Amino acid sequence: MKRALIALASLFPIVASAEVSIGKAEHLGRLHYKITTETATYLYDPVAGGFSSIFDPTGQDWIAYGDPAQADYPAGAAYAFRGLPNMVHGGEDSGTGHPGFKKCRSAIVSDNRIQSFSTSGVWQWSWHFFDTHAELVIEKAAEDRAYWFLYEGPAGGKWDPDKTYWGSNQGGPKKEQHDFYNNDKRFDHFDWFYFGTDFSDYTFWMAQVESDNQIDLFSLLGNEPSGVNAPDGMVVAGFGRGPGTASLLKGPKRFLIGMRPGPIKQRPDHQNIVREIEALRKENASE
Repeated sequence: MKRALIALASLFPIVASAEVSIGKAEHLGRLHYKITTETATYLYDPVAGGFSSIFDPTGQDWIAYGDPAQADYPAGAAYAFRGLPNMVHGGEDSGTGHPGFKKCRSAIVSDNRIQSFSTSGVWQWSWHFFDTHAELVIEKAAEDRAYWFLYEGPAGGKWDPDKTYWGSNQGGPKKEQHDFYNNDKRFDHFDWFYFGTDFSDYTFWMAQVESDNQIDLFSLLGNEPSGVNAPDGMVVAGFGRGPGTASLLKGPKRFLIGMRPGPIKQRPDHQNIVREIEALRKENASE
């Protein structure tokens, strides 16, 4: 797996650019959309409606999804469970928005926009890409089924809980190792999160544009019953992810993600990213 990821990074190098470009690339044996921005390169699975990979400028993959989409629990934390936004869980449309599933059709509709539709006709959304971030607009959602927005992947491109930090509008940076497999999950009302590692010069973040009253989740899922001591695994962080597999979001919503240069090591770093994220939330809320 590690050799495959190294080879993948060489096939899809990140090129810093002042402009966004969307093209096509072969990945995992099938077509992906390759979105190149100044701060990240995204590989989007158009028949799944989700990201298989998000590379930072050093070539580290912060998602690193691997086929097949179905896998045993918790082994899939090392490959198949990973992705973003992993929206629909359960029901006829289960897997919509998750890499590896074939529940969508997508199209490049402008120089910086991709639109996806579920094959059921129930779900519709667009991704808008910018130099510093991307915005997801949920344009149509099922009336009878809730969804969530999940980031599942290895922060910094490598599973290492001892060196992984995270933060939110509730404070940070933190190194609390909440252990998903052993039922240690942090539930709270989060407007945004960020994640990073001691060995990376980049920080990944995600935000809801509008605050809500739904429960959100942060934890770490190892790929073996040893939990955070497992040899591989991923961050599990989501808006509208309740206890068990409860999905809590309904209707049209907007989300932001971004890859930020610079780690969050101390309180002043946290305060800086707070200002940056809140400014983007305010800017997008006013549009």
